[in-house]
Amino acid sequence: MAPLLAGSEVKEYAAHLIPEGGFNAMPKLAGDGWMVVGDAAHLVNAVHREGSNLAMTSGRLAGETVVKLKRLREPCTEANLAGYRSLLEDSFVLKDMKKYRKVPGLLHGNRQLLDLYPRLLSQAAQTWFRVDGVDKRTKEREIMRSVRLARGWRGLLGDAFKVARAWR
Repeated sequence: MAPLLAGSEVKEYAAHLIPEGGFNAMPKLAGDGWMVVGDAAHLVNAVHREGSNLAMTSGRLAGETVVKLKRLREPCTEANLAGYRSLLEDSFVLKDMKKYRKVPGLLHGNRQLLDLYPRLLSQAAQTWFRVDGVDKRTKEREIMRSVRLARGWRGLLGDAFKVARAWR
């Protein structure tokens, strides 16, 4: 690796929060003499809470791009580094990012998906698994009643429709 990195310099490194803007928030991935990989490129899949595999794959593909250019004795210009984006598009990385590109906006615009529904699910599990002498049919009714009161059937169906549309 040392010969490949000879003459390079670190431009920036800092600890930071993991970006969850997804595909629609991705910056330009390459320019003259530089490429962006991992979470710096917003390669984080908020749906599956994954990012390490995307970071490692994007780093590997960026490295392969540079190695290929070095072997061909080509400069690392923006035009030559465009192959990095092509490799990302051919891999699972950008395919998955594109698939879930609408989800970050859905999550930011529908608070109940990250607040109300997890609470309702927790309450349902507590009700269902509690050993209290109450029959399961009564527990089912109690769970459904709490869901209906918290969000209503119309809200629940609307949210399900929004999630299905964003998930495509």
